[in-house]
Amino acid sequence: MDEDRLRKLLHDARNPLNNISVNAELGKLTLQTQGDVDKAVAVFDKILGECRRCSETLESLSEAIAEEQQKGSAP
Repeated sequence: MDEDRLRKLLHDARNPLNNISVNAELGKLTLQTQGDVDKAVAVFDKILGECRRCSETLESLSEAIAEEQQKGSAP
């Protein structure tokens, strides 16, 4: 696999994980300090979106690895 492509995919996977972490903290603080359930639900919706984004990136990484393995086993 092209090293630059691998680095990009790993970077793309880290971004949503960072967003998930930040939004989880925000959701926790929102509930602890304000008890604002609607605002917390909006934050958790963002977290779920970032989880989907991360899953898509990991699927792309999986496909890239499978492609590379097929190239390696081709005659």
